Amino acid sequence: MKIIADENMPNVEALFSHLGAVELVNGRALTHDQVKNADVLLVRSVTKVTRDLLEGSSVRFVGSATIGVDHIDLKYLAEANVAFSSAPGCNAEAVADYVFSGLSYLYLTKGLHWLSKKIGVIGYGNVGKSVYERFARMGCKVCVYDPLKMDSGSSVNFVSLTDVLACDVISLHAPLTHSGSYPTKRMLGAEALSQLSAGAAIISAGRGGVIDEPALIERHTQLNGDLHLVLDVWDNEPNINRALVSISDIATPHIAGYSKQGREKGTWMVYQALCQYLKLNTPGISSKDAMSDGWLSAIRVRGGEPQEEMLARSIHAIYDVARDDARLRFKYRENKENNVFDWLRKHYIERDELNTCLMSADISIAHNLLGAAGFSVNNK
Repeated sequence: MKIIADENMPNVEALFSHLGAVELVNGRALTHDQVKNADVLLVRSVTKVTRDLLEGSSVRFVGSATIGVDHIDLKYLAEANVAFSSAPGCNAEAVADYVFSGLSYLYLTKGLHWLSKKIGVIGYGNVGKSVYERFARMGCKVCVYDPLKMDSGSSVNFVSLTDVLACDVISLHAPLTHSGSYPTKRMLGAEALSQLSAGAAIISAGRGGVIDEPALIERHTQLNGDLHLVLDVWDNEPNINRALVSISDIATPHIAGYSKQGREKGTWMVYQALCQYLKLNTPGISSKDAMSDGWLSAIRVRGGEPQEEMLARSIHAIYDVARDDARLRFKYRENKENNVFDWLRKHYIERDELNTCLMSADISIAHNLLGAAGFSVNNK
């Protein structure tokens, strides 16, 4: 069996090599000729899996180590009887870590006391749910907009898009959709963005294209720059809007979900799905076995006020999003790579998830906040 796999999928050779010959490729530059004799195709979000790529090939299984599927032509795969599996939720904790690292940056640099602010989440999939639940456990005033989930009958505080846009902090995790009852393409256009108040913060870590970027720049100008922007996804990746980068507090190259453990879990989930498709008994490799331990296994903090300070110091000890922002800006200034955006993703400096670190604090409120933020904590 021939397996074509994106070269940036971690552990792919270690997990899949006993199933067949694994060939690593550049996912964004993948061609029909490369896949025509393959049985299995393993991709990430940079590969557009379309009829043009697969028609006439021997590919019978496509696995995407991602939570989103907007890069996959699911209709064609069904017509061609090609099995498909993705990795929903594999990087949910990593993206949530990104959100709280971004908020910590805004506290340290802009004095944003976000724990007392109104929080709005857009999208209640695996990532949005994780983000919402962290805020809720912290005792924040949090609501969420997801019209496809509003009638689920849960205790989640579902509200309208207008209500979310009236919040002080808006965390965006909607998928990119072009059709259906609630398409998200340019969902946040000029009219929606006009509802943003001065001092609001937007964290965009879902899919590029949900925000109308020229309209966002215009709203930033209208508010005299008093709009905090933490942006990880872009409308025309890998060709990002440099004007929008220049006004962003944090700008990163679609790496919110790029924790070492999240990427490893994505590969593992696709591996499990392929083994199931092949009707093979999988070796006894649990998700925990497939994921690495963190570099910092335990930290003790003294707690104290303000609480955002304690959280920021703790979160940034594991992951400081400012490092990814600084690296993006430096590489674009340096301009030595043919494709800076993809180079940054391919050569990403590994980071751990907050849950890999056991936190302890003498003050119970600090202990509880750290656990709510995503760290591992001892039960008291």
